[in-house]
Parts: sequence; C-alpha cells; structure tokens
Amino acid sequence: MFYCILYICVEGCKMLKITKLEVQKKNKERLNLFINNEFEMGIDQATYIYFNLRKDLEITKSKLQEIKDYDQYRQALNQAIVYLSHKKRTKYEVEKYLTDKEYGSDLIDSVIEYCESNKYIDHKDYIESLKNTILKTTDKGPDHFERVAKEKGIEQDLVYEFKEKFEMEMAEDRIPNIAKKIMQKKKQPPNRLKQTIVQTLQQRGYAFSLINEHLTDLNIEPTSDDVENILMKDLEKVYNKYQKKYNGYELKSHVIQALVRKGYTFEMINDKLVESGIVDE
Repeated sequence: MFYCILYICVEGCKMLKITKLEVQKKNKERLNLFINNEFEMGIDQATYIYFNLRKDLEITKSKLQEIKDYDQYRQALNQAIVYLSHKKRTKYEVEKYLTDKEYGSDLIDSVIEYCESNKYIDHKDYIESLKNTILKTTDKGPDHFERVAKEKGIEQDLVYEFKEKFEMEMAEDRIPNIAKKIMQKKKQPPNRLKQTIVQTLQQRGYAFSLINEHLTDLNIEPTSDDVENILMKDLEKVYNKYQKKYNGYELKSHVIQALVRKGYTFEMINDKLVESGIVDE
C-alpha cells in the first residue's frame, strides 16, 4: 500500500518544464504551450495570466491537468458569453447550447454560475423583456406568454408573477379588436361566428374566462340581410357539392345536415331551400 501511494505521488509530482509560449497565428487571443520542447496545448490569455505561466517554469502533471481543466472552462465560458451577446437567453438555453458542444455537466454548472452572478443570465430581466415583446409586437395572450416562458425554463413563481403583470398591462380593447378582425374575415351565422371567435382567441393564448368578459360587449349579431346572403352562398356551395352524388330526399338531407353543422337552424335552412326553389314546401 505504501509503495502504491508513493508511486502515485511520484507520478503526480513529476516536474515538467514549460519550454516555449507563443501567440497563435490565427487567433491572437490564444497561445501555444510547449512542454519539454513538445507542443502540449493551446491556452487563452486568461489561463496564461491566471496560472502566471512563463518560459522555464516547472510544473507537475497534476498542475498541468489543472491548466487544461481551467482552459476548457474558459473556452466554454467564452462560447457562452458570445452566445448570450446576440440576444437575451435563459439558463436552460445556455445549458442546452453547451451540452450540444459536448461540455461536461460540472463544467457547464460552473459557467452558468459565473453568468448568473455577473448578470449575463438574468431571468427577471428576460421575462420582463418577453412580456413587453409579446404585448407590443403580437396579438397573443397571457396563456401564450406563460407557455413560452415555461418552455424557456423560467422559474414557475416568476412565470405566474409576470403573467399577472401581462394581464394587467393588456389594453382594454386588445381582445375586442382581435374579435372584430375575426368577424370581418369570417362571414358565418351568429352561433358559428361566436364559436370561431372563442376558438381563435383560445388558440392565441386567451383563457375562456377572459374572453367571456368581452363577448357580451361585442355585437356579433349580423343583420338579417347579412345572414340571408351568407346562408345563400353556403347553400349554393353545399348544393353544388352534393348534387353530383345525390338527388331528391337524399340530396335535401345531406344539404340540411351540412348547413346545420355550419350553425344554421333547420327553419332557416328549410325556408331558404323553399325560397330558392330547390325543394317544394
């Protein structure tokens, strides 16, 4: 046992000499390190300064391993800072980026700790920016904001705190304005139109309870003339589609079923069928 420990110590304590340090030709921020007249590795300026490296300095194998570990940390840190310089990112995004670069988890943890302590990663600042961007540049709602924030790895308490702020800062006419745009594009019967508005708003990240607060304020009842015109256009489309396959009672039945699915009442459909001459009273 004594000889084994002594052997490990001798191997780890064996002295190596730095015989040359030179600036790399392609990257002036890094230097080539030569040990015993042979190229050992490239190091950055920070590693060079941190270990006070110089020509003829004698180091142990264990110290050389420390230098290698530290330089790898510096490389990972530099890559993370460059990655963060393009736009604000979360801890989760930086972790994934460095993992894809095949850095170890312990090293990544050290980089993340440095970035957080120096505010390169700041989740409160990130989520504030995310809130403002979605509010000012999109028509998406609080649920969409919450989903994006969670996908980016933001802590749950921050997500809930800023979701409340999102709802408070929403313009009063945000939901009504979106609903009006839907109404202009979708020419549908009242029941179907209301359903379309609710579904579209939910898809854009608005909870039904929030939508329902504004539905009563919206005049989504089209005029009788509008309904008549919409029904007639839908009737023509459906009739032309089914008359190629059916006739008589079967044709009438399929036409009625298709129009009921679009939100028209049986009475409205039947009156229009009679009026159009497609069926007799």
